[in-house]
Formats: sequence, structure tokens, C-alpha cells
Amino acid sequence: MAAVLHLNLSWIPDEPDRVGDLVISRGRDDVLTYDDGINLQVHVIDPASYDTVDDLIASARTEAGPGRVALVAGSVPVEWRAALRHINLSFIDVDGVAEITWPRLRLATRQFARHVVRRRDVVPLQKGHALVAEELLIAAASGAQPSITELAQRAEVSVSTASRAVRQLAEQGMVERKQNWRQVAVRLVDITGLADLLADRTAWPGSEVVTAYAWGRNIWDVAAAISRNAAGAGIEMAITGRAGAAFLGVLGTSSPGEVRCWAALNGRTLPEIAGRLQLEPAPRESANVRMSADPWRIGVHRRADAHFDGWTATVAHPLRVWCDLHGEARGREFASQLWRAARSSR
Repeated sequence: MAAVLHLNLSWIPDEPDRVGDLVISRGRDDVLTYDDGINLQVHVIDPASYDTVDDLIASARTEAGPGRVALVAGSVPVEWRAALRHINLSFIDVDGVAEITWPRLRLATRQFARHVVRRRDVVPLQKGHALVAEELLIAAASGAQPSITELAQRAEVSVSTASRAVRQLAEQGMVERKQNWRQVAVRLVDITGLADLLADRTAWPGSEVVTAYAWGRNIWDVAAAISRNAAGAGIEMAITGRAGAAFLGVLGTSSPGEVRCWAALNGRTLPEIAGRLQLEPAPRESANVRMSADPWRIGVHRRADAHFDGWTATVAHPLRVWCDLHGEARGREFASQLWRAARSSR
């Protein structure tokens, strides 16, 4: 055995998979260990985070350094692979293709990942891909079959991002592509599957959250005040979770104990945004507001004003609220009630 590659990726098989002189194994850290005890840190690059292979390569070059190697891992577009080979940038694809060019290690195989989990478990839903998935679900609710260009416009992403997201979903059998004159129409064939995948991968919160306190007569007053402050400060923010569901007409037997919301950073830090919204920092046990950073704008996309009794708040799209409810107490129950509204475009 020449080396063991440990990767902290969900789609790596639980059991070590030996390919030639390399053993690929699930691990807590991304590291390459040679049989003589030398370790190299592995910088894992997800191709789904980039619109073009040139962008990916530029990112990989900035991460180069002593004691460190780069690895492109995920759903690697076939048309990108020649460029990766040209600069000896190693990659592993979820389909089982692995091409490694590292010190003392050369590997080219299509045998890797014989025991990989279901393909749809590795569909990347980040950056603009989640927005494309949301727009597909919204279009399907009305029976529409948008073109890739229309999806890109509605999701506010590039056409290349929309095209790649559709291609990856088509590989899983979730969508069908039909040539319609000069455009490709996209039909969603697995609404429930894509909705569940979207909720599982993108539900609130994101990777960064702040807890705070805002004065209000009740939780609805707090949501309305945050929305007013956001509008006045030019901050993209959207209420979600149980508070958002209530503004959309889905009520529980008791009021939620906190307001959950998304906030687009747009060059600011999350604490700075909280300050602009006049939120007082507070520990989790005394907070009534929890705000999550929204770097890909999945929460604030298609937000709109909604009304509850005498209060008005800026609320995420019903589909987004439906996704975000799944992590709350009794969340699936409330999500079930919201499903009809979530599939309706405003």
C-alpha cells in the first residue's frame, strides 16, 4: 500500500475502497497519509461551487502550498476534465472516475466508489443550484416547463449555472429536457423527490447564525419591526420558520418562541447586519431572534410582504418556509399544512 486518502465527504463509502496503490476511506479530516508516515493536507474543491473550470482552477492555484495538495471532488463535468488533466489537478467523480497526480502517486481508474450511496444523495445544491431547484418546483406547481434561459433569469444565476444544475438533476431522473425550437424546455418529473432533497440540503440555518433580542408586544410585532428596520436600512432579509408560516396562514396552537430569518450579507458581516436591524446581542436562552447568513440568497429570493392581523412582515417564499420548517419542533406537521401554499407562486 502506497497511501491512504481520508476524505470527510458524505458520499465516500463507509468501508475503505482500495484502488491500485491507494486506499480511499471516510475520515474526519481531509488528509493523505503515505506508508512511511508522511501526511499531506488535502484541499477539497467542490466543482458545484464554480461556474467555469477556469474559476475552479484559479481557486485551486491560490490554495497551493507546501505540505498541501488539491483535489476536485464531486460531480465533475466531463467537459472540464481535459483542463484539469492539462495542469495535473487531481479529481474524483461520484460516478467512480478517479485521476490522481500527486507526489509519489499516480492513479487513473473508473473502479472507485463501487459502494457509493444513491446518486441523488450527491446532487450538489449550493450556490445557484438551490435557486434553480426552487424555480423548477415553483414552475411545476402551475404546470409550466421553463427553458434553461428562463430558469436562469428567474433564479438570477448565469445560464451556465442553470444548465449544469438541470443536467445534474436530469442524471438523477428528476427532470426531463426537451428540445423546443431553439430552446431546451425542462419538465420536473419528481416533485416530491426534489422538494425533499431541497429541504434536506438547504433548510435553515446556514453555517453562520447570530442570536439576539428585539423588543415587541409579541412575536408578530418583533417580526414586523425587524422587517421595517430592514427596509429602512436597505438590507435583504426574510422571515422564515414557524413565524413565517404564521404570516402565510399556518398557525399552531401556540405562538413560536422566536423569529427565524435569513439575511443576505452583501459585503457586511452578520453582526453588523444585526446591529443595523437594531437587534441586541443575546445568548441563546434569552434571545427571541435567530438570524442566519444567506450567502447564496436562497432565503431572501422571492421574499414578499405578508400580513397577520395588524402586522406586516417580509416573509420568505412559501416553498422556502416549507423547507425551513423541517428542523423545528412539530415542523413537519406545519410543513404539511403549508405544502399547498408552498407549491403556489406568488
